[in-house]
Amino acid sequence: MQTIKHRRLFSVVVSISVLLGFVICAQGQWGPPGAQQPQQQQQYPQSQSPPPSPGWTPPSGGAQSLSDALGRFRINLPQGAVPMGATYNFSIPAAMCQVSIMTVTQDQMFQMQQQKFSGMLRQMGAQINTEQSMDVKGRPAHFIAATMRDQNSGMSMHSMNVFISNVGIWVQVMGPEQNVQQISQIFNAVLGGLQF
Repeated sequence: MQTIKHRRLFSVVVSISVLLGFVICAQGQWGPPGAQQPQQQQQYPQSQSPPPSPGWTPPSGGAQSLSDALGRFRINLPQGAVPMGATYNFSIPAAMCQVSIMTVTQDQMFQMQQQKFSGMLRQMGAQINTEQSMDVKGRPAHFIAATMRDQNSGMSMHSMNVFISNVGIWVQVMGPEQNVQQISQIFNAVLGGLQF
């Protein structure tokens, strides 16, 4: 019974994140086509390494502690808390796209979401452009590209998604349809930068 609740919760969270991604992009967050927006990149000096990546560390008392990836907060979770997944969102203003990476710890939930994703997109009014199997650094994966038109603004958004099996990672790159070439380049760069 608890697994069913977890599956439903996971499906709702993923559905909301997909819908929000389409809505945020469709509402013109990126500005008019061709507009230049300032790029903000954090550079680390050669002599200094990037800050250590956060993770789960057991604090005193047996509970679990989590540090936010952006360094904004740290939390001591109640004893028995188990990580289920994590989502990382990035904006690339120069390419007018968003990158989302979601990891899931439970294979069954990941497979269920992967199987239902294209149907969920269709229900939201998206057109599936491509759906096929692929390989990502030796791992089997499932690729889905879709286009969705926002009824209010009339803007079309393009989304490239890959579900990488055996590691439970979903990568999504999304932006305005007229930027498909840039979206594709960012998508390939993200996949090329993944390390397992």
